[in-house]
Amino acid sequence: MHDKLAISKYLSDVLQDWRESRDDFPANTNPDSHWPIPFFGNPAAAIVATVGVNPSSGEFRPDRNWNTIQNAADWKRRLKNYFNLSTLPHEWFAPWSAGLALLGLDYEDGTAAHFDVSYRPTKAMLKNRTTNAREFRRMVERDVTWFFRLLLLCPNLRLLLVFGPIVRANGSTESLAQFLRNNAPQNGFKVSQDGGFWSFKHLDAGKTICVHEVSTPGEKCITCRVVKNLHAHRHELRRRLGERFKEALLP
Repeated sequence: MHDKLAISKYLSDVLQDWRESRDDFPANTNPDSHWPIPFFGNPAAAIVATVGVNPSSGEFRPDRNWNTIQNAADWKRRLKNYFNLSTLPHEWFAPWSAGLALLGLDYEDGTAAHFDVSYRPTKAMLKNRTTNAREFRRMVERDVTWFFRLLLLCPNLRLLLVFGPIVRANGSTESLAQFLRNNAPQNGFKVSQDGGFWSFKHLDAGKTICVHEVSTPGEKCITCRVVKNLHAHRHELRRRLGERFKEALLP
């Protein structure tokens, strides 16, 4: 119960922050986005979190039924129950769902959730030529602190699966995993490397989370990139999830 209350309080803080700062990033704002989205699913239960840059602007298409959300309580329930609603998850999650299955985990049963570095839905970061890269970068550098705050509220979280690039102010890109490693220390986390994996350890709370960059060079298909990478690393990833969760994992 404590974890649920902490996450509810976190969401209330996010909502207030969003309302106070909405006008700070006008160039990329998606006008149909009526709510911030720091995560999809249940962080209090998740063993693994997939990580993206920010929510898709397509999340608020009319067919996705966000018009039924009338207040903050509705919004909180929608985020927590996102993968178990009559409205299907955004198609963006399909590659991740296929990859998570290789680890014996999925969004629907709560063993996995999805976190975003910025809670703000915007124009497409790279595919939309009108996106203001300088403003976008300023946005993610400001909002990433909310991502790191969320990590401390997730009692079962053992692993972050990070995929894709993030834009720099000049329009070039770097890996999202590198962006997180660069920003972790100023948010209280010590970054260390162990073979091909990384870990974030919070210096005060002592919480340690394994971080794996999901990347398959040469593959253009996103599903292929995610599935091939997680298949190749599945045994080590399962081991790092720990004995406590071995009953959830495939042999």
